[in-house]
Amino acid sequence: MRSISLSLLACAILSVPASKVTAQTGDEIIAKHIDAIGGEKNWDKIVSMKKVGSVTIQGMEISMTNTIVHNKGLRMDISVMGMDGYVILTPKAGWMYMPMQPGMDKVTPMPEDQLKTAADQLNIKRALLADKSIIAKAVFAGKDTIDNIPCLKVNVTGKDGAEQTAYFDAANYNMIRSENKVKVKDEEQEVAMSFSNFQKQAEGITIPMTETNPAFGGDIVYKSVEINKPVSDEAFKPTEPKKTEAGK
Repeated sequence: MRSISLSLLACAILSVPASKVTAQTGDEIIAKHIDAIGGEKNWDKIVSMKKVGSVTIQGMEISMTNTIVHNKGLRMDISVMGMDGYVILTPKAGWMYMPMQPGMDKVTPMPEDQLKTAADQLNIKRALLADKSIIAKAVFAGKDTIDNIPCLKVNVTGKDGAEQTAYFDAANYNMIRSENKVKVKDEEQEVAMSFSNFQKQAEGITIPMTETNPAFGGDIVYKSVEINKPVSDEAFKPTEPKKTEAGK
């Protein structure tokens, strides 16, 4: 009888749907994700990051350099068709200079609403959800498939009220897609980004070397990364474009 009872018990356990056995909360998935990309202790040591890469759009290569100092400043430099432009963001102000675009050939202060929307980008751990302290709520929203990769879907609400949906590779917990809700001129829009080619750095953290951003219309492929290197304060100050002889 005992052997029969044990057999029945084993069958009962095996018959429970896998989703019941492996059920995870949003908080547990976030915790496993942070461990997968290096852990809180390693990320807490990261104060600056400089990534150099490019994106190819319609056969044209655009060089990009992203520099960020945690909670201090962010700078994106772009070079295309012999012209250099930049976007600078600090806690109190931001500027844009994009001479390759009509009407943006002068240093322009960032609008107040855009500055508020972009402010959370100054957190060096924010983009990859490597900072649990900024998360107010994480809710598991089921399973999905992104580019043939089985994923765990989590709805995340930040302490600032910002909402996003994150998709984590079910096999290794890397975040491969993020859908963020942002307000542009009082209109709510969804901005989606994808991440791939994850590589572990000497500092113990793992970061994606390829990002797909709809704003650029292509994959941004980073060729090199510098972490915790000194960054001059001058990098976050707007500079007027150099005048040519014809422009004098």
